[in-house]
Amino acid sequence: MKLKSSVSNLKEVMDILSSITNEAKLEFDVDGLKVRAIDSARIAMVDLFVPKESFISYETDEKVEVSVELDKIKSVLRLASQSDDLSLTISGSKMKFSLGNLTKTISTLDTFVNSPKLPTVDPKNYVVIRKADLDKGLRAATDVRDSIKFTIEDKRFEASSKSESEEVNLVIDNENLIEIRNQEKASSSYPLDYLSKIIRAISFAETLKIAFNNDYPLVMEFNFSNRDGVKVARFLLAPRIE
Repeated sequence: MKLKSSVSNLKEVMDILSSITNEAKLEFDVDGLKVRAIDSARIAMVDLFVPKESFISYETDEKVEVSVELDKIKSVLRLASQSDDLSLTISGSKMKFSLGNLTKTISTLDTFVNSPKLPTVDPKNYVVIRKADLDKGLRAATDVRDSIKFTIEDKRFEASSKSESEEVNLVIDNENLIEIRNQEKASSSYPLDYLSKIIRAISFAETLKIAFNNDYPLVMEFNFSNRDGVKVARFLLAPRIE
């Protein structure tokens, strides 16, 4: 299979995946690129889809699956600037990258990385907020403790963290939320390090949909457009029971 893509397009995908793992199976089919990856502790999962329209060109007649070390692909991307275009050809166990007059070929992993099964998770409560607002709350909580509690109640969203000596609260009321569905009060805590990593990885996203129930897995969704296609990603995170 062959494709041509902007470097920034591939970098966004690699940044999302490498926020939780360094190995993943990339699935290229006639619709586009699909990847589902899970971290070694089985706490976080990423599920994303990049439609073929997001690439400058995309050619494949059948599904092609390759398991790769993400650091190897990121090392190729670091050779280029964000505005550059890059071509990729996959043949057998080799991935050949072409960047101007430079080519670099890497080997895929001998052992296939299994794509995890997507769990049945359907939170009834959610908010759509600006990523910058959540980022501010996470950074404020970094030196307080290793988890953060999300709460939806009375048409507002709150992120809070508390230790014996410090406390931080981020409150976003209904007027400053982009969207909210509040069927009942919902409150759940999540590991701060995982959240911080994914937020840093999605610098391109402006808004986030955050969905959860009481002591329930978190589902964070975000879209990012490129050319004619809209890339869709979901981040699932197990709750921290306190």
